[in-house]
Amino acid sequence: MRFLRLIELNMKEFIQSLSSPDPTPGGGSASALCGALGASLLRMVSGITLKKLDDGSLRNEFNQYIADLDSIRDEFLLLIDEDAEAFDRVMGAFKLPKETEEEKKARKEAIQRAFKGAADVPMRTAKLAVRTSGLAVSIAERGEKNAISDVGCAVSFLRSAFDGAIYNVNINLGAIKDDSFVKRCRAEIEELSDDIDDKLSAAKRAVGEYLE
Repeated sequence: MRFLRLIELNMKEFIQSLSSPDPTPGGGSASALCGALGASLLRMVSGITLKKLDDGSLRNEFNQYIADLDSIRDEFLLLIDEDAEAFDRVMGAFKLPKETEEEKKARKEAIQRAFKGAADVPMRTAKLAVRTSGLAVSIAERGEKNAISDVGCAVSFLRSAFDGAIYNVNINLGAIKDDSFVKRCRAEIEELSDDIDDKLSAAKRAVGEYLE
């Protein structure tokens, strides 16, 4: 049981916690951290760009990017803890008593609820990575070119955030007995995968046009 939120740990403490044999924090929390890093880099590039802009409309555009990315970064940070907490609930459900038929039924239902929650959190991470990737395209195309390598790094972090999150969705879906829930999630994963592929490819092209 954690009494200190993961995001309140310093960097060394978090890495040590991630390295421990405890199941949480794990890949889901690390994926959310990747998303926060990607959003933070895009926010940095937006701030650098804003300092050099005279165009009023572009200033408004980049001010909006900054506001959006502040919110996105904070949401990713919350997901670091939420992912670990969701898995802790799965482990807690397995520890419920199972002596009587009523207890067995309640335990089984609790386990299924917990697995759905454990799939939902990384799905939210994946969706947020897709949303952030859309901003990456705009910032890559119109942001300060001297910071374009940072946009490229952000793209890489967002790719990792999405892929890692989907791995964690899928492993939980494998334990869920609700076929309609699983089917909906699988369809959503496919749609999100196509969306982020398009957006990250566009952002990488914009980065590559300047660096190559």
